[in-house]
Amino acid sequence: MPERASSRLARALARLDETEPLVHAYVEVDRARAAAAARSVDDGDVTGPLAGRPFGVKEVFSVAGLPAAGGSSAFAAHVAADDASVVARLRAAGAVLVGTHVSHELTCGLDEPPTRNPWALTSYPGGSSAGGGVSVAVGSAQFALGTDAAGSVRIPAAMCGVVGLKPTAGLVSTHGIVRHATAPSIDNVGILARSVSEVAAVLAVITGPDAADAATLWGAGAALHASSGHSPAGGLEGRRLGVLGDATCADLDARTPPERAVWEAFEAVCAVLASLGAELVPVEIPALHRAPDAIFTLFSTELAAAHRQVLEGRAADYHPGVLEMLLGALATSQSQVAEAVGFRGALSDEVLAAFAAARLDALVMPTTPRVAMPLESFDPASELGTLIPYTCPFNLTGQPAVSVPCGFTASGLPIGLQLVGLPFQDVALLEVAAAYEQATTWHTRLPKVF
Repeated sequence: MPERASSRLARALARLDETEPLVHAYVEVDRARAAAAARSVDDGDVTGPLAGRPFGVKEVFSVAGLPAAGGSSAFAAHVAADDASVVARLRAAGAVLVGTHVSHELTCGLDEPPTRNPWALTSYPGGSSAGGGVSVAVGSAQFALGTDAAGSVRIPAAMCGVVGLKPTAGLVSTHGIVRHATAPSIDNVGILARSVSEVAAVLAVITGPDAADAATLWGAGAALHASSGHSPAGGLEGRRLGVLGDATCADLDARTPPERAVWEAFEAVCAVLASLGAELVPVEIPALHRAPDAIFTLFSTELAAAHRQVLEGRAADYHPGVLEMLLGALATSQSQVAEAVGFRGALSDEVLAAFAAARLDALVMPTTPRVAMPLESFDPASELGTLIPYTCPFNLTGQPAVSVPCGFTASGLPIGLQLVGLPFQDVALLEVAAAYEQATTWHTRLPKVF
């Protein structure tokens, strides 16, 4: 007999009560409505593929009646009137919303929220969706939704030892994400969970056309459900997986040298993938290392466009680092933006050409060149760029990318593996990720939060 929704919720809330004083993953906990939703599932009034599963969403998603400040004092009074499209779809599928998760101010990653890494409370928990990653890791939510404009779902997934998916651009509606905390052309709704199968189940519910988001109206929902038709579950026979060639790695390393533990874990990953029957194919993508510059231009200028009026009278309500970024972005020249847009197209062409020439099913690489760093010495303004060189290129190309646990450092910090697929081949990508996950045990480890 399936576990009752009220029991699942009680277990999640018990973990929340145990861990929140230490990890600070939540902004708002909606206990009364969560209990009512769980009763509706138990009474049979609400059914669906996610019936009874407790979840949380980043505080940039509109949740009717709850604040959606995006981590900013400047928008502390903003209360959502309606649910975001994805929240409504999850509720309709029987999932039970526990509350909203902490975000960096306006998702910029330039402040230091109170959220802490459950594997080491003195270490960084990841990007702006870290509240969701931490909550999933400690069990105060079964899954979570975040947003990812440069890696903000995949980075906390890697640093918290969970799975994090950035779907194909346009696959999932972004309607109801507050405009003051998003860069629309590169932002994506992402999913955090403890397993690839859980991510896949959530993805199946939230994809599909949404009249409120024109980007979803291209038939992408049907493409999601097309399997690759390759090897059966558990094996990777016939799959061609790309690994970055020496020249591309050298360019990336010159920007941010990978830590030894990360590279050793990735070498072990490659051995596992080969043992599962995959063919590993070196590929060169010369433009990859230039992606962070274009991402910063697009993110900052698109975000700043939503703040021009607010900044004039409420500049003191912003974090100093965020304010400096927004003011700088408003002064960005049109030629610099045009250059970033042009680079985006060129990078997409280059990456897709590499996939086609090597007949790749997926590209594999570390999620981040670094593991979670000590907060005591962490300077967001100078170090944020060292976390995104492997993740942000695929916000520019729009391809699906997923991070899965692939190891731990000697001190017990998680390491993530990123897999990148072809546009709208999210299911095929998750098949590869699931095969790796089933062959290892990294995803079964749980942090001990004291």
